[in-house]
Amino acid sequence: MASIEFWGGLGVIGGSKIVIREGGHRVMLDIGMDIPSGADLFRLPVRQRPGRELADRLKVGAAPAVPGLYDAAFLDEGDPLGEATEPTAVFVSHPHIDHVGLAGYVRSDIPVHAHTDAVDVLEALTASGGGLPGGDPEWHRLSSGQRVAVGPMEVECVLVDHDVPGACGYLVRTSTGTLAFTGDIRFHGRHPGLSWAFADRAKGCDVLVTEGTTLGWNMPAAVRGESDVERDFNAALAETPGLVLLSLYPRDLERVRDFLALAGVAGRTVVWPDATADFLRGLGVPDVVKAGDPQAAGLGERPGSFVVVPDPGDLPSLLDLPVGTGQPDSVFVHANGEPLGPFEPRWAPFTDWLEALGIPLRQIGCSGHAVQDDLHAMVERVAPRVLFPIHTTAPTRLHPPSGTTRVIAEYGVTYGMDGQAQ
Repeated sequence: MASIEFWGGLGVIGGSKIVIREGGHRVMLDIGMDIPSGADLFRLPVRQRPGRELADRLKVGAAPAVPGLYDAAFLDEGDPLGEATEPTAVFVSHPHIDHVGLAGYVRSDIPVHAHTDAVDVLEALTASGGGLPGGDPEWHRLSSGQRVAVGPMEVECVLVDHDVPGACGYLVRTSTGTLAFTGDIRFHGRHPGLSWAFADRAKGCDVLVTEGTTLGWNMPAAVRGESDVERDFNAALAETPGLVLLSLYPRDLERVRDFLALAGVAGRTVVWPDATADFLRGLGVPDVVKAGDPQAAGLGERPGSFVVVPDPGDLPSLLDLPVGTGQPDSVFVHANGEPLGPFEPRWAPFTDWLEALGIPLRQIGCSGHAVQDDLHAMVERVAPRVLFPIHTTAPTRLHPPSGTTRVIAEYGVTYGMDGQAQ
């Protein structure tokens, strides 16, 4: 009989970790860094102790104590968590830290799978100095539709639409039914057909585990999409006589490419921080310019010909840019980049610096997560027997259709495929 356990993603946005067991084998869907529901003990200015990152997190409950998952080299000597247990395989839904952040600590005998496009992103991050804590595992690359046997279970990878390459959901087939997991998913992005196709593949499944990020938000009446983001970026380029500063998520490669094209049409060159430029170049993005490159010459004299992506960790570097008193009016365009928002400790210093320099902030992003109406439409389309909403602060706001039982999962509790706690 198959069973399900949840080791993260409960009552919080992110940190997903779902374990399915059958026949002495174990599948783990996602292995994200835990996102605390309260204050993060490891937030800045706290510095993690080199070599103690995982062990310290385990001591304060900031990582899940899953037996037989972690390489003993990252644990305290003699920690029983380092002892091997049942054969295990890990499947990562996409390359965001709250879904893949603990993958570098996994035992070397445990295969870690991800879509091939996601692996490209993760390897480029490592090459540019932004890799996973603990280092990359030996990735097992998947294509959409590929199936992997894990003992008596079978795991199928299915691409979905999110804001990063290689995002996918999974179908886990067991002898007692099929579990579908969305990963992070949206239906208002560039490729809604992928997400609806996943819903169709999952239709009639026994268990649906879905992210529900936006359930805890007060949603605006109008849903913003990528066309709205592009329109607003175009407007900022056209209306700003001076420098346009930009924050966007570099892993959103489609938006990066779109913004580079829009800036080029507007006669502006985008200048990136060194590490970000190395990451983008590693993924084959053309026309990526660093501050020291010849294409960035003239920034001080012609700010209206440039877009600058500042390093979010080096706010004083804004003082080196042609902004503020005596310079043409500038603007800071925030398109889902870092710092992520008011909930993050870095947000207040960020906005304080903009205010001190007289730089207006314009937020133009759109969500990488399904809006509430689309979540409900997806659940009705899939019509699972059992529904587990995770990755949200408000799981009770996802209302299942008739015939579907919603279960609000508890941490570490074992559930059957019928949703009953065992």
